[in-house]
Amino acid sequence: MALSGAERNRRYREKQKTAGLGDILKENDRKRKQLARSKMSSSQLAVLRLRQQYSLRKFRTKSKLDPVCIPTTSSFKTVQSKAKALKIITNVLPKNKSKQCELVKKVAEDLNLLKIEKKYDRAGQSLQINHQEKEILLRLKKMAPKPNYKSVFLLYTLREMYQLFIEENPTIQVSRSSFQGLRPCNVLYKSLTPHNVCVCVYHENILLLLKSLNLHVQGLRSVDLHSFIKILVCEDNNEFCMFNNCSKCVNNFKNKIENKIIDSKSIIKWTLWSTSPEGRAVKIDYEGSVVECVNVLSNKIKDFLFHTFVKRQQSQFFEMSKTNVTDKRCLLQVDYSENYSIVEQNEIQSAHWSKKQLSIFTAHFWAQSTTQSMVLVSDDISHNKYTVSKCIEHIINRLQLLVPSLDELIIFSDGSASQFKQRFLFKNLSYLAKKFDVILSWHFFATSHGKG
Repeated sequence: MALSGAERNRRYREKQKTAGLGDILKENDRKRKQLARSKMSSSQLAVLRLRQQYSLRKFRTKSKLDPVCIPTTSSFKTVQSKAKALKIITNVLPKNKSKQCELVKKVAEDLNLLKIEKKYDRAGQSLQINHQEKEILLRLKKMAPKPNYKSVFLLYTLREMYQLFIEENPTIQVSRSSFQGLRPCNVLYKSLTPHNVCVCVYHENILLLLKSLNLHVQGLRSVDLHSFIKILVCEDNNEFCMFNNCSKCVNNFKNKIENKIIDSKSIIKWTLWSTSPEGRAVKIDYEGSVVECVNVLSNKIKDFLFHTFVKRQQSQFFEMSKTNVTDKRCLLQVDYSENYSIVEQNEIQSAHWSKKQLSIFTAHFWAQSTTQSMVLVSDDISHNKYTVSKCIEHIINRLQLLVPSLDELIIFSDGSASQFKQRFLFKNLSYLAKKFDVILSWHFFATSHGKG
């Protein structure tokens, strides 16, 4: 089939880009357009500006109507070409269904499709919203039956996700556009994340300071947290570097940040999350010189690097535990959800401020043969050591019925002192281990990173 003009131009641009001539072509095109505008009259320029504004307005309106940006479901130009290619592959496959599944899975592994999909869905790099009012249920078109998928929001930009994937898999050659095209349709961009999602105070304060300093320090323009850590340390997987004990990078902040200030006397504004005297988390605005802002950043770097290293190590151990589960050694993640408020139909005015609430204790279980989600609903809304003990006891009892061969259970949760991270829980853990004849261990995620 002959290529269309648009396809020939696309192929030509790809060849020029591969040959390293992409920037030269862009520069030539820019000069050509500047020359054409210089020859236009004022009325012609006004018409051109209006046409450009209309096109931009039309694009923004379309983006607002469909903000999810679902990737295209097919790379084939027509349905007929896809069916023809599928028929060729199907005729080559063996008749046995298990052999077909094995071969297709092997092809997906060789093409690194499974690794990319797992990267998008990895805990610590994407977040599934659990609250019903925040869920976006996406319905994939042209599929029968039409299933609903819970939305997962990325915690990084696509550029950052691609950099992390390449660093973890240096032998895999995949372009950023291909990596973006393999994004599952239920994985949404970071920009679409609901604004009231819990955010880590360590990471958010550093981001706020970098946002204020990006135009006043050389090398910080459009830098993300991952790249910022690379600037500060030799190796971000090395404990000595991240704990500020490395002699090679101990002065990196002074050399690459403090000595790169463009104008130290410039007055700027920055914002930080702090705790008020009443114990509330508040966002406070500050104003001062660039040097003062850099000093504030310097005072937070040590705790930030320590926190980041601990978070990464705990996330890696959690992922490793999920990968290595068996029917004897299983994994459980628990957490309290936000209390559910019961709303009465046609309630009286005074009842609006005294709604009854229900406590929701969530858990997810991983074994080799099965995975199971559980929710315990109670009218006791006190999230303390007593309710946690009863919930864990009920869950273990249920799990032994689900997986009779259970010998060891690894439990993960956040580090809430009023619920999990306390001496009473560990005392009760030894009691439950004896009662159910099972080995129990409890692990905590890093601060503000136990919701994924």
